[in-house]
Amino acid sequence: MRAIRPQIQGWQVTLTLFLLLVGYLLVVQFRAGTEIRREAELPTVRVRDLAVLVNQQEEALQSLQAEVEQLRARLQEYKTAAAEGRSAAETLSNDADSYRLVLGLTPVQGPGVLVRLKEGISTGGGVVGGQLQAQAQDLSGLVNELWSAGAEAIAINGVRILATTGIRQDERGISAGNFRLEGPYLIRAIGNPNLLTAVLNLRGGFVEGLRSVGLSVEVASVDSQALPPTAGQLRFRYASPVRR
Repeated sequence: MRAIRPQIQGWQVTLTLFLLLVGYLLVVQFRAGTEIRREAELPTVRVRDLAVLVNQQEEALQSLQAEVEQLRARLQEYKTAAAEGRSAAETLSNDADSYRLVLGLTPVQGPGVLVRLKEGISTGGGVVGGQLQAQAQDLSGLVNELWSAGAEAIAINGVRILATTGIRQDERGISAGNFRLEGPYLIRAIGNPNLLTAVLNLRGGFVEGLRSVGLSVEVASVDSQALPPTAGQLRFRYASPVRR
């Protein structure tokens, strides 16, 4: 007997081919969709990364701007402190110059008077070989007269005289502070020449009294003269600043 072979109908072949084609198309479509999704997802990831980087850069920029503002503020503080420091330094320098001037630590010049005191003829005491010698009180009196008349600086024989300078006499002669003075005595004073001259030439005043006992006193106004600074050291043995 012959084996019975099933007959394949034409529509079955057609259906099989159709199904294969549909399957192929589905596979192609699936792969294409996967690639499209990958391509679509990649820019999204990059955009997110870029957004994060942008945010980081903005934060860094804000931090730098804040630091710049702080540095500017510090610079302004330094400028202000420097300006105040210069002002304070200038004020202190001016005060120091004023104190040095008052203390006689700097040379000075200006108008004033020139007084020459020298020995004279006397019929009273203080006679050495017929000549009357000037005494320490005579120089001290002249200096006090000049201070009272408004003198701002005084020197005797080139020795700067201050308020603390003592003029004294001993067996060796006259001393101003630690400096020995010898006649004739040349007293230079800086101040108003007219006022100083008027006070010294006052009738019945100290100069007229010196002349009346025989001493020679010459007074002349000068337009300008220079006085040296004090050569001694200002030391206070007993006085000290009051602490508050």
